Amino acid sequence: MSSRPSRGAARLAAILDALPDALVLVNANGTVVNANTIALEAFEAPGTALVGRGLLDLLPQFDSRLIPGSMRRPDHMDPRGRTKPTRMIARRTDGTEFPVEVTSANLENGQQAYDGYGYTGDELLMLVVRDLSGTVDTEAELARSQRQTEMILRAASEGVVGTDTDGRIVLVNPAAAQILGYRAGELGGKELHTLVLHSRADGSPFPYEESPLADTLRSGRKHRVRGQVLWSKGGDQVSVDLTTAPVRDGDQLVGAVMTFTDRRPYDDLADEKSALEKAHADELERLSEEHASDLTALRQAHVTELEELREQHQEELAAGEERYAALGEREKDRFEALAGRHEQLLTLLGRSLRGPLDELRRELSALAADDAGQLWPEANQVLHHLSAGYSRITTLIDNVLGYQHLDAGSEDIARTKVMLDAVVAAGVEGAVELIGPGRVQFAVHAPPIEAEVDAQRLATALAHLVADVAGVDATGNAPVSAGGYMDNTVVVAAAQRGEVARIEVRGPYGGGDPVHEPIVRGIVRAHGGVLQTHEVPGMSGSAYVLEVPLGGGAGAVAAQVPNALEAPAEGAGPAGGRRRARRASTDAFLESDLPGESEEPADGRRRPRRPGGGAGVRRRPSRRRRRWWPRPRRARPDGDAAGPPSPAPVARA
Repeated sequence: MSSRPSRGAARLAAILDALPDALVLVNANGTVVNANTIALEAFEAPGTALVGRGLLDLLPQFDSRLIPGSMRRPDHMDPRGRTKPTRMIARRTDGTEFPVEVTSANLENGQQAYDGYGYTGDELLMLVVRDLSGTVDTEAELARSQRQTEMILRAASEGVVGTDTDGRIVLVNPAAAQILGYRAGELGGKELHTLVLHSRADGSPFPYEESPLADTLRSGRKHRVRGQVLWSKGGDQVSVDLTTAPVRDGDQLVGAVMTFTDRRPYDDLADEKSALEKAHADELERLSEEHASDLTALRQAHVTELEELREQHQEELAAGEERYAALGEREKDRFEALAGRHEQLLTLLGRSLRGPLDELRRELSALAADDAGQLWPEANQVLHHLSAGYSRITTLIDNVLGYQHLDAGSEDIARTKVMLDAVVAAGVEGAVELIGPGRVQFAVHAPPIEAEVDAQRLATALAHLVADVAGVDATGNAPVSAGGYMDNTVVVAAAQRGEVARIEVRGPYGGGDPVHEPIVRGIVRAHGGVLQTHEVPGMSGSAYVLEVPLGGGAGAVAAQVPNALEAPAEGAGPAGGRRRARRASTDAFLESDLPGESEEPADGRRRPRRPGGGAGVRRRPSRRRRRWWPRPRRARPDGDAAGPPSPAPVARA
């Protein structure tokens, strides 16, 4: 201010500088002539001066008609030139802008106000400028928050009602007004309890002191009530879920807010559900009655049908029993007839037929002995053949009878520990007796193996198996080969396979005779073994594999047992003594299941190797030529069946 102010002017300047708002004095030309400290801080930038600047440079939006020197004065103006606070944008001396609120007033005598400031004008304009830089941001945030609150209240589906401490409505959202049937403007300032909570659901008065709103305003406690009844504008009951909560300003209770949700849609759904459940229960009851009736009828029909089926079944059972009884009687008669014929056949074979055959064989043997030498050699030979034939028939009958008794269960096998090579040798001897002497040759390999078997019956089985593959039937006849030469060697080989003794018999014919094969299978089955047949590729005939358990036998042993089959025949000599009808050597037995053979005939010429051979039986070559036509000799008095061969020529290997 002035350097020589009066005491009152200095005091006034100090007061103006202490004001919180900027104070600016403008002359009639619109130029700033003075300003307090706050105005200098707000408008003046470093290096620039505020005094002397035009008012419109500082406040571009200020009404220039309010400047004292203006020729255009406002039509309606306060006599003292006072204006209401107006917000506008102020500009600092450096050009930056900031929001302000401006209030103006005219000073008619500037000399009186600022006597020592050097201003001599008659009229001044005083402006009070308030900086709104922080206030505008706060007001904007408050306005935004208020708008957001209003949007939330408008969007809420629950009714929201705010009250003051006296229970009068100060806030209501559209949802609350809609639920209660009012307009929002109709609810302002009214008592909430008197308006919507005045009565209970039964119509009895609901005192204010007992309401949850009163307790919340009194104690500040929250309440939640389910199924509370409010009353709408039309007098209808509105069932709601109601919540009351206190509103506090710091620690002071300033009101309460009540929110509620309309339960009428849920009540309608509940009523609809109850109606549907009742209808469902009624339908179930009706269907249960119908089902019970249908079930009773079906049960009765089922019982009736069961009775009919039971009677029909009983009749069918009775008819079936009669039919099966008659069939059983017929089968019984048939079985008794078959048993009688079987017994008759066994008696015929064992007594009526075998006895005369034994007698006839003894007489033929005695006649063939010809102690007086009165018979021709040819007649003697014929008698020997007849005796051998009768002996074969007797042996066959004995074997068939033994098999029949074993199969019928009247006899059983007698197991003993024997050497398997002796059993094989006995089987070969029995085979010679069945097929006749001189008809086949044998290749035998039987290592010493101890087995617990019925030696006699197993030898009988081997004898019939050899006779079967040799092609000799029960009558002693053999088929004639249409292809010329046929090897008549029968291979018999034994070996041990684990706990089983295995015997392989292979001959030139397929076997399967109805007399020989059943006897073999019955004896093997009684021993607990098996009999298998194998076709040898590229070779005629079949290979039988007989397997029986070793039982209590020790199996293969190291001791070498002399082969009785290699002993020379008694009475044989260069003059044509009787020869054995088998080979003297024992062929090697190899491990293959399908062996082959290579042979050398008696004339010393090697025959071609048979297909698949070379890995099976190995035959020793004959050291001398054999003559197969024995000279006539006298029959032995003991009637040995191993007599000279038939005059008919027999092919040899």
